[in-house]
Amino acid sequence: MATCGQIPFASTFAMFATGRAYDQIRNSICYPNLNVKICATHAGVTVGEDGATHQMLEDISMMRTLPNMTVMCTSDDLQTRWAVKEIAKYNGPVYLRLCRLATPVIYDENQKFEIGKGIQIGNGTDATVIAMGVTVSEAIKAKEELEKQEINIRVIDMHTIKPIDKDLIIKCAKETKKIITIEDHSIIGGLGTAVCEVLAENYPTKVIRMGVKDSFGKSGKAEELLKYFKLTLNDIIETVKSE
Repeated sequence: MATCGQIPFASTFAMFATGRAYDQIRNSICYPNLNVKICATHAGVTVGEDGATHQMLEDISMMRTLPNMTVMCTSDDLQTRWAVKEIAKYNGPVYLRLCRLATPVIYDENQKFEIGKGIQIGNGTDATVIAMGVTVSEAIKAKEELEKQEINIRVIDMHTIKPIDKDLIIKCAKETKKIITIEDHSIIGGLGTAVCEVLAENYPTKVIRMGVKDSFGKSGKAEELLKYFKLTLNDIIETVKSE
């Protein structure tokens, strides 16, 4: 379809979309740079009771290493609607990561989005929390709680992991005391790694990576798993306040 000028949208669980179809994505989509959109659902630990076999925690890592592939992970309904429409206009392979868990509405109709540009929420200087997907709302809630304790942080919604917003990452490293990344994904090869790569090359800074630490998922309710893997607002607060 793509070779004939159509724009295919393929959608299934992230485990199958990236794991089972990796060689087809690599050799039949990215290598010829075809205009195919992969919208993968049920990513991360919030798949819940389906357990480790269906909780894809490596997909960002797999997709961002592929030449020509753009990688995105949206945080709420409005942003997801924008992304689906926008990637249809964007020429080239795109991987759009979606979760299963219902998430709070973060943005309103006036919010402007741009592929490759993160969104800064707040201007705090005590820390920057760079988040993606389901962890963005947790980071915003942590920000609101910390303000009551006179600790002011900023949250970055890094909805595009590749190409990542290098300028915004470097700006935040220069303006805040601490950089923290959080993702519903392995800390190996995902958002945290991407941020570390930018800072190592441009503005060496210590980065605290929150995420799944080199392990498979587990079976349980989504909210329980977020607590188990320390991806909640309380875990963010604790990390911000740590030395």
